[in-house]
Amino acid sequence: MIALPDISGRNALAVGAAIGVAVLALVLLAAWLSARDSVERRLAGRVASVVKGASPTAPRRSAGSGIVSGILRTIGNALGGSALLSEKDRQDLERSVAAAGYRPQSVVPIVIGLKVVLLIAIPAALYGITVLRGMTGIKQIGLVGLGLVVGMLGPNMALGWMHKRYVRQIRVGLADTLDLMVICAEAGLGLESMVERVALEMAPSNGPIASEFVTLSNELRLLSDRRQALLNLGERTDVVGLRRLATTLAQTIQYGTPLGQALRTLSSEMRHERLVEFEEKAARLPALLVLPLTLFILPCLVLLLAGPSFVQLIGSFNR
Repeated sequence: MIALPDISGRNALAVGAAIGVAVLALVLLAAWLSARDSVERRLAGRVASVVKGASPTAPRRSAGSGIVSGILRTIGNALGGSALLSEKDRQDLERSVAAAGYRPQSVVPIVIGLKVVLLIAIPAALYGITVLRGMTGIKQIGLVGLGLVVGMLGPNMALGWMHKRYVRQIRVGLADTLDLMVICAEAGLGLESMVERVALEMAPSNGPIASEFVTLSNELRLLSDRRQALLNLGERTDVVGLRRLATTLAQTIQYGTPLGQALRTLSSEMRHERLVEFEEKAARLPALLVLPLTLFILPCLVLLLAGPSFVQLIGSFNR
């Protein structure tokens, strides 16, 4: 008979902590692989569409279809309608996911499931680490509390980072988009045809802009009120430029003003505002350079210029 070791007390906690760390590492690794594979599949799809001659538009991103995504989606669907998440919180989460460039219907359950998994796995892993290292008292409570905070706020911080990146790409390509819309309007294209053309032309260079205009094109076909579809364009991402564009197009539809003239005026105003923003950043550079100049450059200059004099002065005193 082979005697099995007796696992009890601290050893059991250590084993549980090791299992928790392993599960957390596998979840993060699977999420990273799923995101990388989704990017590769999207690029391969665009290349295939270009080869076949189809329109290489960029739809809004959705979640992966792996095993981990399915498990997280199941957990999120089970908890999404419960009392743990109010309707207001769910709407805020859907707005944040949409602002990051994803489809809320498929990504929100995954985010909810990821929050639940991280909220359990990170504190359990940190508690196991404290037990292995023999920590007790305030340090143990502090690390477990830190794990709770990270598990609760980590997905929101990741969504905020993706939202900032998405908005930055939209702001970079908005001026070129307006110029392209001016060309389309002066060529005699209607609103729907212009939106489709902009989505087609902007897809290779700016995916977020193309994604938003694809969604706008679909809403213009489905919604009875075209002004509401235009206003949704600015509300999804909360970008000031898209809000102004949507308001301009809605007023053009309502009052019948020339579309090309309105777009040309808006394009010139936004380019002027961007130039003013660059000038303001350039004007702040001298003030921002004062601290590095004082801490790093000025001591080196003093050492190089006055160093030999100090050496000679000290040598004369020693004679």
